[in-house]
Amino acid sequence: MTPTSIRPSLPPSKLPHVGTTIFSTMSALANEHGALNVAQGFPDLDPPLTLRDAVKKAIDDGVNQYSPMTGDPKLRLWISEMYKGEHGAIYDIDNEITIGAGASSVIFASIQALVHKGDEVIIVDPAYDLYAPAVHLAGGVIKRATLPLSPNKGEEEGAIDVSKIDELISDKTRLVIINAPHNPTGACFTRKSLDELSIILSGTNIFLLSDEVYGPIVHDGRPFLSAASHRELHSRTMVFGSFGKLLHATGWKIGWVAAPRFITKEIRKVHQYDVFSTGAPIQRGIANYLFTDQAKQHLSELGPIYEAKRDRLLAGIKDTDFIFTPAEGGYFQIIDYSILDKRSDIEVSREWTIKHGLATIPLSPFRDSGKSSALIERRVRICFAKDDNTIDETILKLCAIDAYYKSNRPLLDV
Repeated sequence: MTPTSIRPSLPPSKLPHVGTTIFSTMSALANEHGALNVAQGFPDLDPPLTLRDAVKKAIDDGVNQYSPMTGDPKLRLWISEMYKGEHGAIYDIDNEITIGAGASSVIFASIQALVHKGDEVIIVDPAYDLYAPAVHLAGGVIKRATLPLSPNKGEEEGAIDVSKIDELISDKTRLVIINAPHNPTGACFTRKSLDELSIILSGTNIFLLSDEVYGPIVHDGRPFLSAASHRELHSRTMVFGSFGKLLHATGWKIGWVAAPRFITKEIRKVHQYDVFSTGAPIQRGIANYLFTDQAKQHLSELGPIYEAKRDRLLAGIKDTDFIFTPAEGGYFQIIDYSILDKRSDIEVSREWTIKHGLATIPLSPFRDSGKSSALIERRVRICFAKDDNTIDETILKLCAIDAYYKSNRPLLDV
């Protein structure tokens, strides 16, 4: 019998509406056109020297085989002590803390572990683009609690609008996903909103997933509020963190989830067959570094360093027609260009990259595609986790874009 070379046909896609992420798309466009890339969210600051030396030493000391599936014990100890000292939350290092390949891996594992076919999951819109595909793969149904479009949002809402979440809760709701400091808006939790959220979730079987990877990167003197610190929320909540964000080392992909034992047991069932274990020498090096005085100083300076960078960026564009409210946390700044251009954010972002040499991230991909909130979005996200020269170059390009619109406004309005 002569073999044939007929290619098998694929079954229907499990993610038919998902393409390449907007982060990869804009970075590729920036590379193609030689544009300044303040789109993808990574710092161009080096990890601390002491940390790099600690990782190298772990390699030289032979820590090169699998770490435990749950993560390096010393690293889990630091996480446990951090939550106790900073947030008054108690997590057992053996049964309630798990290390993953970045926070994204354990967020994905958590959604797969808890969400079943037909379960409803409420996410805050705009939302980081991992959440919805993970819910769809688990067979869940997305419900979106939309934050206001205006950058001048109400101070009481912060990163979540509890009234909108409350409206969406049904007997099918399995999970609520919140995120602060919020990506992309930079909004932070308020104590009032966490209190209100605990009231509406009380007496339900709804779990809470709190993505807190930007952790202590908070600005203007506000405290870092973690859902882990809320007594009434603690028993239903998974909190996530990222050493990549905290240590300027996003490429190392080391993150964690902390959750009550009965939730962690189910997360680990997925985690052990997904990632299992990651970066043993990196975990050990991070652990050894975190218990040093240098690490304590680094973490205490993290928020102020990024706040100064945010302020440098905003001071440079204060006389333009861009609309903005200073980011409350994280290292992203949203700017509204609606005074200058009425076109969609994706079209504008592409044009800025190709024509003006500045790559940003449009906000509509963080929203439900095709819905009005996405179609009328006129904002872009800028990453300011950059050295001062890059920030200054970003300012020059934004001012040039502003001047271009103003000088060509009669033509653009035709």
